[in-house]
Amino acid sequence: MNLDLQDFFPTLNFGRVRGFFIHNNSFKLNEKVATIVAQIACYENALPQGSPCSPVIADLIAHLLDVRLAQLAKQSQLTYSRYADDITFSTSHRDFPSGVAKSDPAGGPQWVLGDDLTKVIDKTGFAVNPAKTRMQFRMSRQLVTGLTVNAKVNTRPEYNRSARHMCHRLFETGSYYRPVPASKNPKEAGEEMPAPEPIESLAPLAGILSHIHHVKDTIDDRKEPDKRINATAFRRLYARFLKYRYFVRLEAPLVVCEGKTDSIYLRYAIRKLTQFHPKLGVWDGSAFKSAVAFFNYSNQAHRILELGGGASDLKYFFIKNRYGQEVRAFGHRPLKHPVIVLIDNDDGSKKIFGTLKENYGIDVNLDSTDPFFHITDNLYLIKTPQLQGKQMSCIEDFFDPVLLATELDGKKYNPKKDHGADGEYGKYVFAEKVVRPKAGTIDFSGFAPLLDRIVAVIDDYVPPREFHA
Repeated sequence: MNLDLQDFFPTLNFGRVRGFFIHNNSFKLNEKVATIVAQIACYENALPQGSPCSPVIADLIAHLLDVRLAQLAKQSQLTYSRYADDITFSTSHRDFPSGVAKSDPAGGPQWVLGDDLTKVIDKTGFAVNPAKTRMQFRMSRQLVTGLTVNAKVNTRPEYNRSARHMCHRLFETGSYYRPVPASKNPKEAGEEMPAPEPIESLAPLAGILSHIHHVKDTIDDRKEPDKRINATAFRRLYARFLKYRYFVRLEAPLVVCEGKTDSIYLRYAIRKLTQFHPKLGVWDGSAFKSAVAFFNYSNQAHRILELGGGASDLKYFFIKNRYGQEVRAFGHRPLKHPVIVLIDNDDGSKKIFGTLKENYGIDVNLDSTDPFFHITDNLYLIKTPQLQGKQMSCIEDFFDPVLLATELDGKKYNPKKDHGADGEYGKYVFAEKVVRPKAGTIDFSGFAPLLDRIVAVIDDYVPPREFHA
């Protein structure tokens, strides 16, 4: 059985939020502090939908409701769950407890809530939306927060089809339409259907695809290598969307490093080396905004795109014609900015050099001094420059040796270690515990030759005039 709470967020008004933080035993804030917190959290006298803190505060206030409904469910041998204002009770028993819900006494098909349930909801300061109470049986499709839960949790087929249709239009035209739910379709009421507004922002569709992927990936009990090798149709669609988002529809030049630590160094170097402004970044008042983007290795995109970090994974970009074919498969391909793959000029990159020679005839080796290599379309390769006559280099070589000698709890830095062990610590610890805290005082001038190469790519790249197939 599903039921919705009436005006869930508006019910949690300023006075209720303030009173909660004053009287709740886990907080007991000073009245002035509670007032300020409530003023920050509330808008027009209530918790607003869309604010990141509204669900957190709402769950805190609704905790008493959860406790009492969970107790009622246990007594009635039911399972209870709540997502914001959406409440679900479920059971495998043949009969539903009348204290929670019962069929309409008048003999209609509707169900009404039982007295025990309504009493708990009323006493905790909430109300039920009577139009959204529904009973679902095993032989029909059972929905909880938009997911089907009959045999296993899954997204609805029509929701998946809608996502595919939106992707198809986006890939061909650069915009898409969000379907109008049947319950909100003006045609159902005999009204004229308004012209749909095309959506160009990728964020709404990215959220839909991420949600579907999370659900389907959770129920897929195969190991990750098997999921990649024998990818489902939806995983392939999601990967294609991510390629469109990151490599085709770029809002700024994208730098793809060997791992997440490299981008930390470069962000601080760009911020400190003002000679590269505004090519690589600008100061807007007191805030700095980078004019280049860095591929994010901390979200799920790197896993879907098989970019785990490290030079070996970056071979993805240089497999024969793969990048170009995937880019040109999009009807809409603005390619306004370059994709810049940045690698260390060391032995770890030799496989990439061999791949480039084999697939593109581009001769790159440890002795190459070219500032960049244009591979195909908007794809470029940059190596870390050689320093002081040394053949090989890595990005950490651009720091002062004194900084590289920093000890942490008696441990010394070793760039070949992933995690601290045996008296040494690795790259991630160096980036987070040394570079980030000391960024304001570190001399980043050694990064200038590398940033020069990024600027050279930006100056070289010319976006295509026509991008429609």
